Amino acid sequence: MNYKSLFRSRNYQHFFHRIKPFPATVKKEPLDYSKFKDLSDLLDYMEIKEYRKIVVVASGPSASKIIFDKENIYFACNDSLRLVQDLPHIYMLYDMFYLTRYLKTYEGGNGWKGSIFWYNYNNPHSHKIYRLTRKYLQRYSREKREFLITNKSEEELQSLYYQAEILLQEAFDYRHYRVNSGFNTLVFAALLAYLESKPLEVYGLDMGIGGNKYFNKDSPLGRSVKSQKNRELVKLFLDKLYRSDVEVKNFSNFQGNVKD
Repeated sequence: MNYKSLFRSRNYQHFFHRIKPFPATVKKEPLDYSKFKDLSDLLDYMEIKEYRKIVVVASGPSASKIIFDKENIYFACNDSLRLVQDLPHIYMLYDMFYLTRYLKTYEGGNGWKGSIFWYNYNNPHSHKIYRLTRKYLQRYSREKREFLITNKSEEELQSLYYQAEILLQEAFDYRHYRVNSGFNTLVFAALLAYLESKPLEVYGLDMGIGGNKYFNKDSPLGRSVKSQKNRELVKLFLDKLYRSDVEVKNFSNFQGNVKD
C-alpha cells in the first residue's frame, strides 16, 4: 500500500466528499426520464436552439483565452465549471473525483441548464462511476435534470446512447473512445452542434501542450492528458471535425485551428 497517497490533497478531498451529506438543494425525489426518447428531447430541454454558439471549456491553460458571452451556451467539465458557473452551462461528468464532488457540493445556479453523465459501460472505471451515478439518481434529484446516457442494459436513456453512436458515424465517420473528461465533453458538444447547426468553439483541450498546468494552477498532468496514444485519438477526431459541416474554432494549444 502506498501510504503517501493517503495524504495527497485529491485523495483527502475525495474521502471528504464521500462522507459529506448532500447539499440542501438536493431533493429526495427521483425523476422519471421515460419521456426522453430521442436526442432532440434533450436538446429541447436544454434549450440549445436559444443560443448563438456552443462553447466547450476543458481545464487546460488555454481556457484562460475565453471571451464570455451570455448568448452562448457552455459545456464544462471538471474544474472548468468555475469559469462558467454564472453563464448558461451544461456540466459533463466522467471523472470519479469530480463526480463525487459534484454530487455532494454542486448547488446549481441561474445559468445551469442540466448535467450529462455519458458513460460507455465497458471497463472497471466506467462500472464504478455508473454505479455511483445510478445509486444517486434512484433516490435524488436537483433543480435541473441530470441525464445518465449509457449503454448499460435496461437504462431509460439507453436509446440516446446508441443514437449518439450512430450520429457520430454519420456526422464525423467516428467511433468514440473516451480519452478524458475534456475530450468526452468535446465529442458530445460537437454532436449537438452538428444536430442544431450551431457554431462550435473549443478552449482548454491542450493535452499537456503549454506546460504542466491547468487554467487555474500548476500541477502534474496524468497519462490521460499526456500519453501519445491519447493525443493521437484526440487528433483523429479533430481532423474529422475540421472536415465536417460543423463551423468550429479551436483555441486550444493542441491541434488548434485558430492562430493568436
